[in-house]
Amino acid sequence: MLYQKILMNEMPYDLFLSEFGAFTEHRHADVEFNYCIRGSFDIIIDKKKYRVNEGELALISPMTSHEIPGSDSSDRLVLTTIVGSTFLREHFGAFAKSVFTSPVISLNDGTQTSIKLRELLCETIEIYKNPTRSSDLFISGNLYKIFAFLLDELTELSENEREEKRDLRMVANIEKALELIYNEYPKPITVADAAMATGYGKSNFCKIFKSIVGDSFHSVLNRQRVRSSYGLLTETNMSISDIAQEVGFGEAKTFCRVFKSVAGVTPGVYRKNKNINI
Repeated sequence: MLYQKILMNEMPYDLFLSEFGAFTEHRHADVEFNYCIRGSFDIIIDKKKYRVNEGELALISPMTSHEIPGSDSSDRLVLTTIVGSTFLREHFGAFAKSVFTSPVISLNDGTQTSIKLRELLCETIEIYKNPTRSSDLFISGNLYKIFAFLLDELTELSENEREEKRDLRMVANIEKALELIYNEYPKPITVADAAMATGYGKSNFCKIFKSIVGDSFHSVLNRQRVRSSYGLLTETNMSISDIAQEVGFGEAKTFCRVFKSVAGVTPGVYRKNKNINI
């Protein structure tokens, strides 16, 4: 790889800046937060709609349904961060057994916690935008601090509520397939490979994976490959064909087709528009 692993999304978390387009209802086994840097956006969490304004965080616990409705507004910028059990390790259980007391929290109230969280988020954004050899270490450290603060925003689920959120052992098994995607996406991964990693049969794996993650294995894999290409498109002069090979697509035309379905534009257009004001 020519650039740092964090830029290539090879870490056990996904972190990126975007204008936050529409996304259909889905669930996943990870913890997610979306920090509104500029403008505002709507998000539907557990069937309830929230408006998230500048300086606010939308918090999503594991297996919580959420979606981003369409919007005509493009004047917004959002930091999205998704982490799973491989990052939080023994602390993941606290998030898996709980939900956030309030799905949206403001960092504009002047409290010490809010000030510290904003400082950590702003520093993380700057490091992400200006990567160095040590970026992954600094961002990992900041994310651990952020999630330490977010532990205080949790309320534990009852046993019945936990059952409704799905059997966590099943979630843990599917997490192995997600790890395979995040860590091995440049390789020719098959459904059979993922099923073997989880211990399920191929057919059963596909059903369980989609019921937990909210999308098919191939869709999640392709999305990861596309996201991993963003840095190569904006930070290198590699050809589209070489980038396609680098992130796991066999052919440039397949990469271009999948990229457009995920990002809404072709890789070439994305590269031309790389100087978005972030």
